[in-house]
Amino acid sequence: MPTNIPPSATSVTARALQLGERLDLKGLDRTDVFSLTPLGFRTASGGSAVLFRSGAAVFIGLNPVEEEEIIRGLGARIITPLGEREIESVELTFKAEEDSVAANGAVLLKADDPARLLVVAEVLAGAVSLSLDERRVGSAFVRVATVAEELKAGRLSTGSQREILAEIGEALSIQSRLAGRIGLDEKPDVLWEHPELERLWMKLAEEFDLKSRANAIAQKLAVIRDSADTLSGLLATRTSHRLEWYIIALIALEIVLGLYDRFWK
Repeated sequence: MPTNIPPSATSVTARALQLGERLDLKGLDRTDVFSLTPLGFRTASGGSAVLFRSGAAVFIGLNPVEEEEIIRGLGARIITPLGEREIESVELTFKAEEDSVAANGAVLLKADDPARLLVVAEVLAGAVSLSLDERRVGSAFVRVATVAEELKAGRLSTGSQREILAEIGEALSIQSRLAGRIGLDEKPDVLWEHPELERLWMKLAEEFDLKSRANAIAQKLAVIRDSADTLSGLLATRTSHRLEWYIIALIALEIVLGLYDRFWK
């Protein structure tokens, strides 16, 4: 740890959880908010919570019981809750001489003011959302590879056709999630009001590798889309060939019936 942390410095844990596909925050009014978008508020215990429409929730200085109490309070506002939540955490140390990131990954902040907490929350929320996308893209890649092996062996089962459609839907779903979030190259709203915190934002974004992770997801999505388009084309071709054979069979049947009527009746 750096030596510029005074003895009076205090530390808390910031934890981000991806709760679902989205959070419906409309009409969620509180009197203790310090931010509306995302929705940030202080808790009775002195901690903070920041909720994002992307489905992420960031808890700062809260214990697991307090976190779960807030999550239960959201109830049906969690759209399509996740069975397996993505989690990111970081240690925050306040009263440091300057805002920075220590070699061990701890975040050093001059104060626990709302603006700095929002910057941390924005990065953590982006990190857990990317973790969810990475997991889904990874699963999609495995299924695409399975279908590719079947094609290499010269066959394509009915189950594989369903997998192809599933990959197309998964790719579209991840794309819509990425489009619905603030672009990782764009500044969060808090930086427009507090440009002095831009350096902190850049350090944290680099620490969690946000930009390169988003680029990797975009590249994998492109591969999945291309693979799905190719496989869809093969399916369409095979379906058209089947239709041609059905038509030929019907024509042949009609000829046979015509000959039967003419020579054997």
